[in-house]
Amino acid sequence: MLGVRSDAMKRLVLKWGARNTVILITVFSVLISMAVTLILVVTLNHLRVASLSIMTQILVAIIVPLFAAPIISWPFVGVLFQINQLEAEMRVLATYDSLTKLLNRRVFLERAEYAHNIAKREKQDFSILAVDLDFFKRVNDQYGHTAGDNVLATFGQLVRNISRESDIAGRVGGEEFTFFLPNTTSSEAEFFADRIHAAVKETTVNHLGTSIRFTVSIGLASFTGNNSSSLDALLQFADSALYEAKKNGRNQTIKLIGL
Repeated sequence: MLGVRSDAMKRLVLKWGARNTVILITVFSVLISMAVTLILVVTLNHLRVASLSIMTQILVAIIVPLFAAPIISWPFVGVLFQINQLEAEMRVLATYDSLTKLLNRRVFLERAEYAHNIAKREKQDFSILAVDLDFFKRVNDQYGHTAGDNVLATFGQLVRNISRESDIAGRVGGEEFTFFLPNTTSSEAEFFADRIHAAVKETTVNHLGTSIRFTVSIGLASFTGNNSSSLDALLQFADSALYEAKKNGRNQTIKLIGL
């Protein structure tokens, strides 16, 4: 029960904002202080005990919480918002790859599985792309891992720029990426692959004064909504196309058509 109340209070405070919450706490403190002071004054007068005038005590009751409440409440509210920010950052870290800002492997597979189930239910075409950065090890060996990280980050940005909102893109390995394209025909997926090649061709990664260029190999597999294979089998099919692209010289797309 305490946890439920804490979550409810947290949501309420986050909805109001830090400033409004502090103001509310301050006003509430003033009202409580005034009520206590008035009760005290009435009691003292009833007992005929000498005391400060009612007006003076009311002023004290107002002034004290005006200074005390913000000092007391602001750290509490600030910590609450910091916790919320940390939770948001943790959710991002649990969802996205830190370098490319694409989905990590686990989340990609979850979302691709969901999209795959919809495609089967609605009998929609869909396509899968398996993408590998060519000779990526050479980049790390020749320029260092920082340069390799820059190449990965650049490719991630490139992909985000040309992808549709419905496309599901993930980094599934070191330099390996997979795309699930819902409601996408073979020709549309091939056009998307061509856009990746064109964008990569126009991209240069600058690292410590050195210009680094790279290429990608793509395996493309397209399916109809009647396909009953598992997502894992479909991904393997796209990987087979990628293997052919690499075997045939890299920097190209090999397309396979599934059922």
